[in-house]
Amino acid sequence: MTKISWKSLIAASAFLSATVATSAQAQDATMAQVNQYAAEGAAMGQVTSVSQLRDVRPTDWAFQALQSLVERYGCIAGYPDGTFRGSRAMTRFEFAAGLNACLDRVNELIASATADMVTAEDLAVLQRLQEEFQAELATLRGRVDALEARTAELEANQFSTTTKLQGEAIFDLGGVFAGELNDAIALGTFDADDNFTQGTDPDTGLPLFADSEAEDDITFGGRIRLALNTSFTGKDLLRTRLQAGRMGNYETRFEQGDPRGGSVSVPEAAIAWNGDSNDVVMDELYYNFPVGKASVYVGTHGLDADDVVPTLGIFADSTLLDFFEDNQLSYDVGDSGAGAAVSYQLTDSLNLTGGYFTGTDTAASPGDDLGFFGGSNKYFGQLTFEASDRFVVAGTYTRSYNAGVADSYSTGNAFGLNAGYALSPKLTLSGWAGWADFDGKNGGADGELVNWAAILGLPDLFREGNYGSIAVGEFANNDDWFDNLAVQAIYKMQLSDNISIQPGVAWISQPLGDGDNDSVFIGNVRTVFSF
Repeated sequence: MTKISWKSLIAASAFLSATVATSAQAQDATMAQVNQYAAEGAAMGQVTSVSQLRDVRPTDWAFQALQSLVERYGCIAGYPDGTFRGSRAMTRFEFAAGLNACLDRVNELIASATADMVTAEDLAVLQRLQEEFQAELATLRGRVDALEARTAELEANQFSTTTKLQGEAIFDLGGVFAGELNDAIALGTFDADDNFTQGTDPDTGLPLFADSEAEDDITFGGRIRLALNTSFTGKDLLRTRLQAGRMGNYETRFEQGDPRGGSVSVPEAAIAWNGDSNDVVMDELYYNFPVGKASVYVGTHGLDADDVVPTLGIFADSTLLDFFEDNQLSYDVGDSGAGAAVSYQLTDSLNLTGGYFTGTDTAASPGDDLGFFGGSNKYFGQLTFEASDRFVVAGTYTRSYNAGVADSYSTGNAFGLNAGYALSPKLTLSGWAGWADFDGKNGGADGELVNWAAILGLPDLFREGNYGSIAVGEFANNDDWFDNLAVQAIYKMQLSDNISIQPGVAWISQPLGDGDNDSVFIGNVRTVFSF
């Protein structure tokens, strides 16, 4: 080919600049913009030859001319499968996008002092193609300019380049219905040796113990959470979550029968989305980052054992009672909030996780029985075997130290077994069992505890995205088996990607592990807005 002089190249460059505004985007972005306006949103891939674009007729002069340019300058993009769209011909807008990419490439060569690579013949071909596709090029330039303007506006007003905001708002309508809890609460002060059998407080003359009954009022409360998920590398996560709300906690709706008023807590009645303060509080603050096959967690607020283990997707999608959310003797024994953990992927199906946790306030406070290692704490480990996406089993061990009043304390060893199996895409079985032994010193808590649960899950019940379940289990207690039971039924209706409504009912037998106590019934409707 005959080469053109530098002066000719400069003149040609000026001509091209005057007739075609060079896109500020790379060639992939140019094609992506055309594709977006055509409502054909598939990812662009780079091809090396126009002949790979099967839908363009090779007999057209324009095709042959552009093919020649592309073979020399490598300046066109297409779909990874080598087509523009199905079996139809390349549209004039698609052709114009390819032509614009070649114009950009030639201008780049001229601007980078490599103009000797561009021939006079190629410049003449480009000029003719510009004339034939003048209208399409003008439309393309307008669309690209509009996209650039919108992109600039988004960049100027975006919240953060590293942080995404995630929110959840809950409306809770429900109530607790129960008879009496006999002698549910101790009142006043007394000397256990001298006055326990008397049944009265010698200072006030009031009963040492009083019956309690549920407040049967229907309540309507709410809670909101705002989470900031920040990633600096694309693989790490700095999790910050704020929370505020008032739900009228169900477990404290038992009014004691005593002139002094007050209430007794029935922990079995706790629901899974409690909120007890209208103040905005720091609910979660932890950092997770990878190190090889390991995932490391460090946190000061809201970090617990169930946050650092692999997600067991077969387990219940939703719940009413907090008890059915996870195995409490696996994950809730001992204090938590602040701590550190490492989750290591031994194989594709085997994971080993270990961690140390203590209370948020304890970790942040100096003094006796305080500090990161001085107060109540626990060491936790879990081995998870995920045989497939249908079956998973995990074994846990927790060693806890629980500081009590004055110099009392207890140490505990807790073991848990958790398993889940998907019989089909619309039927799952999951459950757990736990056993713990506590050794109390100087009056600290002492004894053995057991718990278990079985959950029948029904994903996509009646409609895709919905979820129903029936669950039965026994709370952690040291009495006879099958006495302090809970039964729960829920149905979550996914109205949209962002809104769900879940009615649920629960029945609790022998609350507080006392056979003299009447059963507790809970009814609830929860509405969740996710954004």
